[in-house]
Amino acid sequence: MGKTLKRKGDKNMKKMRKIFAVLLTLAMVLGMSMTAFATEVGTKVDGTASLTVNGLVPGEETTVSIYKVVKWNAAGSTWELGKGVTDADVTLTDKPVTINWNNFAAKRANLEQVGTTATVTDGTVTFHGLDIGAYYVYAQSDKTSYNPMGEAVYTYDENTGLMKPADKTIDAKGSTYTLTKAFAGTDGTTTYQVVNRGETVPFTITAVFPSYDKDATDREFQITDEPTGMKVTEVTVKVGGTALTPGTDTYSLVSVNNDGSDGDPITLPAAEGQKVRVRFASNYIGENNTHAGQTVTVEVKAQITDAATFANKASSDKGNNTPEVNGKLGSITINKYDENYKADATDNKLLAGAEFSIAPKDGAKIQFVYVGEEGGTSVYKKATAEEIADANTVKVTNIVAKDGVVVAKGLDDGEYEIVEEKAPAGYSVVEVPNVTIANGDNPVATANVADSKLHSLPHTGGMGTTLFTIAGCAIMVAAAGFFFASRKRVNK
Repeated sequence: MGKTLKRKGDKNMKKMRKIFAVLLTLAMVLGMSMTAFATEVGTKVDGTASLTVNGLVPGEETTVSIYKVVKWNAAGSTWELGKGVTDADVTLTDKPVTINWNNFAAKRANLEQVGTTATVTDGTVTFHGLDIGAYYVYAQSDKTSYNPMGEAVYTYDENTGLMKPADKTIDAKGSTYTLTKAFAGTDGTTTYQVVNRGETVPFTITAVFPSYDKDATDREFQITDEPTGMKVTEVTVKVGGTALTPGTDTYSLVSVNNDGSDGDPITLPAAEGQKVRVRFASNYIGENNTHAGQTVTVEVKAQITDAATFANKASSDKGNNTPEVNGKLGSITINKYDENYKADATDNKLLAGAEFSIAPKDGAKIQFVYVGEEGGTSVYKKATAEEIADANTVKVTNIVAKDGVVVAKGLDDGEYEIVEEKAPAGYSVVEVPNVTIANGDNPVATANVADSKLHSLPHTGGMGTTLFTIAGCAIMVAAAGFFFASRKRVNK
């Protein structure tokens, strides 16, 4: 009997131990907490993840490496900094965790590399067998440098409280894809900007400073500005928000040869249509990727010289895109018609020789330079400041519709006042309504002006003149007679 009770007690004890073990496990699962990339906590489960990098330049041999910068401590249920990572790179106290990927380019040699470096040519690569954590990805080819990038490979289930590895994808962003250009002070969405001929227009080129592999042989970096219908007058270069002074330790400005190679050092203002290249010095690029990932801003000021359109294009040796900003100059066409003008008619008669002045609303009359006659149209262009100052350049404020049509080119958008200064022979000047040049891809205004014909006294030759003179004398004699007769009546 005693033995039987003992056996039953042993069995009960074993059952209690099993139950206690289960309860203990459950308590551990429920008790685990962490500061994670999400705002909740969870537990690590078995398994690994993969990280795929897309968007690499196809056909280029690209070196891709991956480094663990944040790792998961399952025992402590916490995130930890990886090897070589500091609080300046990763802020674990934030929810979600914040990571400054740009910081890792210069300290890549001190980080914990995961697996082997991959060399790919098809534009994509996948890294397998990754534990829960955050990974920095480095990519570099001989021609293209890529922005620092990374990703955390996990998911969190709010319902179960579990965290598990998850496959993730990154789209690589190289300087190839980040070179942009815009009118300074705009958001870059304006397709056209209308300006005055001779006006100086600011542009902004934005890029990312490349990173270089320690064994890279192509340690060069340049950005080229290509103007059309304008000339570059000023260039300011900033890296990481800091303005650089040109020199042997920073950058130089050079012209560009027809084959794309560097030309001679250039002094601003450049010639009309001359390309201007910003060439970063090898000393500034260095060997430690000090500036890798920093924003590069090239501020360009260019004077508009053409009387119709202008364009400004940017390019870089570390990219294959060439963003371009376009603009136009406005114009006003004045058609001079006789008094029978009808808006819908096709046979309206043009009058030759009228003269007009043009001024911005409430502004001074514009000075123009005569271009010539083009297909029955008299063409003028707005004088630049240099032309106004040049005594040898002929300027006028009155533009002449030699054959009835005159066009004034090189004008900004806005409202303009037109005054008919001189009418054709036999006609009187008339008031001309204001016209407006709109900002956009069609900055053209038209004024149709119909003059009033002067009415002259009849003329019938010599006999008519004689009769007119005799009639006039008779009227004068009658008036005199009436005057003296009136005086006699008064004297009586």
